[in-house]
Amino acid sequence: MKCSKHEGEAMNKYFKILLILLLVVLVPITVLYGSFMFMLIYYDQAYYYSEGTNLGSPEYYDKVVYNAGEAGYKTEIYYVNAKEKEIPGLRPGTIEGLDPRLGSDYLVNSLDIYYSDSSWISISFLDDQESSVSFYSDDSLAKYRPDELPEREWIVQIFKIIFGMSGEEVEAYLPAEDWEVNDVFFDQVIVTETPDFAAIHKYLVKEATDSTFDAQTSGEGWCTETFYNESQKIGSIYYIVPNVEISHREGWSVYTVKIDRLGGLYLKVSLGPGSSGKTIPEDEYRAVFKRMFTDLGLPPEKVDEFEFRYSGGNW
Repeated sequence: MKCSKHEGEAMNKYFKILLILLLVVLVPITVLYGSFMFMLIYYDQAYYYSEGTNLGSPEYYDKVVYNAGEAGYKTEIYYVNAKEKEIPGLRPGTIEGLDPRLGSDYLVNSLDIYYSDSSWISISFLDDQESSVSFYSDDSLAKYRPDELPEREWIVQIFKIIFGMSGEEVEAYLPAEDWEVNDVFFDQVIVTETPDFAAIHKYLVKEATDSTFDAQTSGEGWCTETFYNESQKIGSIYYIVPNVEISHREGWSVYTVKIDRLGGLYLKVSLGPGSSGKTIPEDEYRAVFKRMFTDLGLPPEKVDEFEFRYSGGNW
């Protein structure tokens, strides 16, 4: 009897250990699998979205931001689709002629400076202290060769203007001969100097006989200033102005109006988590957007001009 009792206790102890081991193995798997399934269901949403358009005036933006707050809508400020600190770009400070057009909170994303029709420098501003410089050719089918680079004196001049460097400092950033080539551009040079955007903008304005400004944004805030000397393009600057994302929930659906500082506009309605394949009547979502437009101080009849597309989800 004593033996059976000890055997029973040993079996109970064995089963307890086995149960603990199973829990140790299965619980993390269950949590991981459940989290994965939840993410699949949550992000598998149906939605309607519009093509972007432009209202033709930057005067709407500040009024819309104010009215959205007054109406109690949720608002988020973005640059394209990211917060200001998350997107590469340079805050240039006050530049004559640009603030009245772009506002005081725009970013300079990048610029191209042309040596010829087929060869140019492209500079991307990673932040206020770091820039990426590449040398491009327009022939996408041929390997860009070192002998197609702009004249070294011209490169040095441009670096001096943008980064305020001496000739010796510029040379330290430029390889003597061993340029690494990747298809149509040379491997990027990272410059860790504060760029003088005012100086390069002034240089392009001075060299240009004509310029254009493409401000036909569509909600995300991209716009381009292009400079010409006669028929020769000498430079392009790519700006980003902020946009505000205004959202309103009705049931499971979230209605979003996105407008940028230059009057670009984009609409979207998400039908909620797990809504794959779900639809709603067109007159229903247009009616909601018209009500939002009225609250925001936008002409509600504009909603009729938007064409919407549908995505049913399922990744």
